[in-house]
Amino acid sequence: MSTIILETKKLSKAFANKKVVSNVDFTLCEGEITALLGENGAGKSTFKNMLVGLLEPTEGTITFDGKEMREIKMGKLPIAAVHQELSLFLNLTVAENICIESFPGRHSMINWKDCQEEALKYMEIMDISLDPNAIVGALGPGEQQLIEIAKAIRMNPRVLILDEPTASLTAPERERLFEVMRTLKKQNIGMIFITHFLDEVFAVCDKVTVLRNAEKVCDELVTNVTKHQVEEHMVGRSLQDATFHLGKVEEEVALCVNSLSSENFEDISFQVRKGEILGIAGLIGAGRTELMESIFGLRKCEGSIDFMGEHLTRWNSKKLIDRGMVMIPEDRKNCGIFPRRDLKENVTAAEIEKFVDRKVKFLGFKNEKENAQKVLDRFRVACPGIDAYITELSGGNQQKVIVGRWLSHSPKVCMFDDPTRGVDVGSRAEIGEYIVELAKTGTAVILVSSDLNELVSLAHRIIIMRRGRLVGEVMREEFDVRQILSVSSSDSESS
Repeated sequence: MSTIILETKKLSKAFANKKVVSNVDFTLCEGEITALLGENGAGKSTFKNMLVGLLEPTEGTITFDGKEMREIKMGKLPIAAVHQELSLFLNLTVAENICIESFPGRHSMINWKDCQEEALKYMEIMDISLDPNAIVGALGPGEQQLIEIAKAIRMNPRVLILDEPTASLTAPERERLFEVMRTLKKQNIGMIFITHFLDEVFAVCDKVTVLRNAEKVCDELVTNVTKHQVEEHMVGRSLQDATFHLGKVEEEVALCVNSLSSENFEDISFQVRKGEILGIAGLIGAGRTELMESIFGLRKCEGSIDFMGEHLTRWNSKKLIDRGMVMIPEDRKNCGIFPRRDLKENVTAAEIEKFVDRKVKFLGFKNEKENAQKVLDRFRVACPGIDAYITELSGGNQQKVIVGRWLSHSPKVCMFDDPTRGVDVGSRAEIGEYIVELAKTGTAVILVSSDLNELVSLAHRIIIMRRGRLVGEVMREEFDVRQILSVSSSDSESS
């Protein structure tokens, strides 16, 4: 029998008399990897935050090595957590972020050479190929995620909690992380792995615990359950693999990208037709997000685009939005939501001028509330009310608000950058349905995703980027996940 290192008994947390975690019994043993699963809003984050001391339980106990948490100073607990919302200092370097918990040096003086060497050691463990002096704020979400994990491992924890660590990672990076987790497991480190990708659970975990509606509904060895059984525990009903029936692609070209180049990519040209879902595959650092932001006028680049027949050599996002192009960004927290605004304002932000009451200048927004409620209903957003702050919602419901905001704009071209990042299985299927139905109306869709299976199930055609170059194109009838991955990561060119 392995030694129990972390245990909860009847752990509960309530906000305003509503329990968000209810009577959860949980154990984690040394050298054990336990998957903590559940839909957005099931209580996973609240449970995790109680374990790391960010929230005080309403009821129940948490014990570490047989001692109650309240008997141990939180700073002394060897528990490290990689939260879904990263805690990096964007204005500091990679090395400074990795060593931030305890800089090497003596007599309160930091040894910067040792800091870089220390950072490089943990960067090598995570297979991070970056300059340790690079500013973290200039990096992409995937690279930042790897740095966050390296920082947590450097703390030498006995318990490591990973909350959606693979959401921004592509297949090779995920496999590298799994190898690191297996190594840590051999060192008797216990891990709690929160993820929405069930294949990852069966690839690396020993046990699976499922929360639904604040309660624990499953606590089994991975070998004793199937993927569909886990899904049913999560959503409370049978959930089969999503099968999407794509519409027909029209002849008319909606967007043509002509030789776009920037510091992140070079000489990118492609076109997307009305009704087409064009997938873009590539590893972290391939330049996918930077390309999307450049097309949308958020980054400077050279080249031109033809949008709905109009040739543009200079453009910005407002001009494109006015003409019918929209973009759902990869970074929901910093680029998607308005955290200090309510749901109504978050939903109608793209079309606020439409609701201004011209009869009473500067006062009132006619029909704004009614229109926002229709969007929330249409996209099945679970929320306490239209006047609630968007930050009160789960990540999946926040994402549906953003999707609803822009799809209600009746776009002619819609770009999705990792739209299901950090989203539960039920919401992933719903967002996939929205994308397919949008394309069937004649909208041209560009879909960037780190999940190759998602691209294969949703796209008519996939183009592949590697190191800022376009290196491959595959039609739907030729889709092969392994081949796409090989082209994404190979050093040889492909067409």
